[in-house]
Amino acid sequence: MSTRKKEYIAKVNYKNDLPPPPLPPKLLKYNYFDNEAVESPQLITSLYTKTNVTPLIQLDKELGMPIDLIQIPGVLNQQDTKFLYGYDSVKLQQEDRVLLRDPRVDRITKTDLSKVTFLRRTEYMSSTLATKNEKKRPASTVDDDGDSALTPSQIVEKVENTFDTVGSDLSKLSHPNKKNVKAVKTWSLLPDTVSMDQTFFTIKMVGSAALNKKEKDTVDMTSAIFRPVELEEDEWVSAYVTDSKNSEELRKELEQQIDELSENNNIYKYRRLNDYDMKQMQPSGSAGLVSEVVISFNDDKGVAYYKPLRSRLELRKRRVNDVIKPLVRENNWDQINLKLRKPTTQETKLRDKIRMRFDPIDFPNVDDDDVVDDSDVKPVDETPVEGTEKVDHAAEAIKHDQNDEQ
Repeated sequence: MSTRKKEYIAKVNYKNDLPPPPLPPKLLKYNYFDNEAVESPQLITSLYTKTNVTPLIQLDKELGMPIDLIQIPGVLNQQDTKFLYGYDSVKLQQEDRVLLRDPRVDRITKTDLSKVTFLRRTEYMSSTLATKNEKKRPASTVDDDGDSALTPSQIVEKVENTFDTVGSDLSKLSHPNKKNVKAVKTWSLLPDTVSMDQTFFTIKMVGSAALNKKEKDTVDMTSAIFRPVELEEDEWVSAYVTDSKNSEELRKELEQQIDELSENNNIYKYRRLNDYDMKQMQPSGSAGLVSEVVISFNDDKGVAYYKPLRSRLELRKRRVNDVIKPLVRENNWDQINLKLRKPTTQETKLRDKIRMRFDPIDFPNVDDDDVVDDSDVKPVDETPVEGTEKVDHAAEAIKHDQNDEQ
């Protein structure tokens, strides 16, 4: 012990056991009803499902469900588990397959890429920017040709005179920008009224959706078919192609006149190439005006025919969410069987009625009594193969014409 100062050196514990109680504890038996038990179904509520009751209720690995393998035939003696897992050997009906879809399919929301800045690339951002305004010229340099003061008859006469004077003397024609360029040949520019009943688009494959060098040598896109699929959950475009031999024969048949079309019953098989995401680019011009046209030259007649383009379609590589993959497989076609036939009289009248608005001389007015609706036209009595579709000349020839103009 220290002599200078009392210091605490160590703690000493003394064991002092309590004496036993004079009387042992009495165990009481509590009587309770069955609905108060832990396994009572009345306890399965929202509070029960959200609370971790594992420490309170002991469950085995079967979650309290006893499985007697002796009662299942063939499990122990033949090692046959088809009755143990009953869903593998059950053949579902076609109308019951929709029940196996993920219930979250109908609740999928599309992501707004404009709010995801880190996923946007510079080349995609440039397509969304507004086009630059054209350079304004001073008011003194604006040409006033006086068309606003002309009468309709004078405007028609002025347009018709251009067809007579354009081919008279080529030396008078000069390029607006390149002064050294001289005109060699002229064509009369006329609308292609024969195809005015159809709608044309410009299709462009952007980024990784474009064909690589190997695919360009093996895939013929000149007669491809693009099939749009529109659902409430998603939308995409499927591309179908055929081999080079069938593509060349099909182009020759499409170039023939309707009267010259032979009844050879050729069936062109198209296989699905890929699925793409589609984005429609509206023209930058004023509403209602044609901003882009396709021109085809006919050297024999000396006429260039133009066809207006409705809009531009950009196809990008498609990435499918795992949740909607079963839905995509249900609505995709692996193959399309294409067959050409001559249009019926009713179908021809319907198409001529649309052409009549652009050329009332070559396509005169048709009585409404003679024209029937598209729903009244009976399809060809042909049964397509499962997963394929029969396409006739009148219904799908428009798609091929569009692809040829691209």
